Amino acid sequence: MSRNNNFGRNIIDNRQLKTLVHRGFLFVLIISVFGQTDVVAVKPQIWRDISQQAFEKGQPEDVSLTREGTVTLSPEFTQVADTGEGFVWALVADSKGTVYMATGPEGRIFAIKPGGKTPELLFDSPEVAIFSLAIGADGALYAGSSPGGLIYRLAPGKEPVAFCRTGDAHVWAILPRPGGGFYVSTGGVQGRVLKISDKGDVAELYVSKDPNVVSLALGPGGILYAGTDHTGLVYRIEHETQVSVLYDAGEKEIHALVVSAEGMVYAAAMARDNKPNESGSNGNPKKNDKEGSVLYAIRPSGSGIRLWETDDPLLLGLALKLDGSLIVVTGKKPRVYHIWPDGKTTLLLQLKNDVHPWAVFSDAQGSVWMGTSGAGLVYRLGQIFAKKGTLTSEPYDFSLTSHWGRLTWWGEQPQGTAISVQTRSGNNETPDDTWSDWSTPVVVSGAQIDSRPARFLQYRLLLTSEMGKETPLLREIRLAGLQENVPPMVIDLKVGPIGQSDKEAPKGDEETRPKIRTIDWTGGDVNGDDLFYAIYFRGLGESHWRLLKENVTTAHYVWNTEAVPDGTLQVRVVASDGLNNVTVLTGETISTPFLVDNTAPIVRLSGVRTTGSGSAIVDGVLEDASSAIRNAAYALNSNDWHVIFPADAIFDSPTEALSVVIDQLKPGSYTLVVRAYDTAGNVGAGKTIFEIK
Repeated sequence: MSRNNNFGRNIIDNRQLKTLVHRGFLFVLIISVFGQTDVVAVKPQIWRDISQQAFEKGQPEDVSLTREGTVTLSPEFTQVADTGEGFVWALVADSKGTVYMATGPEGRIFAIKPGGKTPELLFDSPEVAIFSLAIGADGALYAGSSPGGLIYRLAPGKEPVAFCRTGDAHVWAILPRPGGGFYVSTGGVQGRVLKISDKGDVAELYVSKDPNVVSLALGPGGILYAGTDHTGLVYRIEHETQVSVLYDAGEKEIHALVVSAEGMVYAAAMARDNKPNESGSNGNPKKNDKEGSVLYAIRPSGSGIRLWETDDPLLLGLALKLDGSLIVVTGKKPRVYHIWPDGKTTLLLQLKNDVHPWAVFSDAQGSVWMGTSGAGLVYRLGQIFAKKGTLTSEPYDFSLTSHWGRLTWWGEQPQGTAISVQTRSGNNETPDDTWSDWSTPVVVSGAQIDSRPARFLQYRLLLTSEMGKETPLLREIRLAGLQENVPPMVIDLKVGPIGQSDKEAPKGDEETRPKIRTIDWTGGDVNGDDLFYAIYFRGLGESHWRLLKENVTTAHYVWNTEAVPDGTLQVRVVASDGLNNVTVLTGETISTPFLVDNTAPIVRLSGVRTTGSGSAIVDGVLEDASSAIRNAAYALNSNDWHVIFPADAIFDSPTEALSVVIDQLKPGSYTLVVRAYDTAGNVGAGKTIFEIK
């Protein structure tokens, strides 16, 4: 079935269809949901997904939607630890691969060694939360706390000790300093950037007007960058003395910072205040408070671009890979993205809804570790692929009940991997238990879709890998559907006199013009088929229709009724979709009765009586076979026409008596012509000659 946007009045759009329903027209859209029919249309609808944007409309599970527009298995995502706490606020790994976990609301620190399955409690602090961790040059673990604002030192084989007091409520970030010691960012009343010596001495580098400085990063040349919460500023600190604002983001919080080897600063900016309750952030909104988040790429000069945007208000994690690309984690709709410096993005993994990421870091092997809030779990995004993943598409609306064709896909299946597809169908937009079951997996591209006929169709793509070392790859998928052919409709059929502006109207022909009728209608087909029409007519009460014109492709016809007998007629217009279908369906409508009157009135002048005072009395009868006399006039000796009236003073019937007095006539001979019009526009005339003496 073809679509033709230039088909004019032959197409009824959705708004018109709704109007028809409101006006009482019943349009049967669905013939049968379950049974096959012999109605075969020429052109099927093809549902084609071939881009990242198309695949993102579906629901991925353990699959990645790549920047190249393909679907692959995601990196394996496994739970590696359950701390038993409510929140994991920070993660870090030492050179031996031991991962440390900072938690709340009891302020505990756990460790898990490579290959370990159960986390070990290292430190049960008196604090509510440990918000930051770092490995020092001495190999010890340093932890920043809240609400005491202390930094603790956990050296191997020794008891944890208080390393230093910052004087603030929260220690948000600890960053090892080149040459020894640390850079620390704090918050509470005023966010500060501190330098801590390897002996625990505290020096203040900068005091921000914002209540929290939440993120730190080191760039080439030892330049320190700091991000604030409240006004979304990125500070640049050179030589530990020169402080300037590198960038003022439109969002509220610079939650994370990383710097590439070339000095490009990447800033994860969140629009809303998403600190946990322990943060002490006052939460005053910015003027341009928004819902989403932005990843900025900021040059060392301070020129920044919005490299990537999301409507998720939680842009929580930012990790720099060895190739200069980035791992980004969002929290409200938990997802892991892989973003390149050119802004192209791979949706690496859609997390399950019960996974609430918060703390993220990338270890030396390139694995991404993730600590969660609400459950205190730790996960790892590994270096091998998941063994199985699915992508469930959104339902596709074929508009009408459709019969399914073939399912075709293009991709790559390395040895040990496989692609299969299942489908299901239903007649409501949201799949539920009224839909068909998922079909048997189709493992060969080009197979017939094995789902019952319906209006909506959905597919589920299944990717598998035996060992996880390779992944199958899908580039494109196509599903074919064939709408049931619904009969066309014809509505608003009108038969009327031709208009003055009609291009097909005869010009200046008083005899022919009344015989011209226009036939207009609106035709439509919900399948979008091209239509052609046949026009018939018959006398009222007759049983047989006579063909007037066939193969009409417009919804307008000009009819010269000169050769049609006078009388009350009806017109029938029949629409056919045979241009696009093997089995032809038709729809029709019949006009209301209308009168065809092509016979002119008869003017019978019975005589002219003259008087001696220069007057003449014209007697006669005006008669019409089919319609009433509309008006009449007379002319003497081919001069001007003068309106006349019947004996009863009103023209309202097919027969009217005349008795017209013509005064002030001079002596002489006269030619009198009387002209009469009927209501159909026909003109009749009669004449006589008389003499005034």
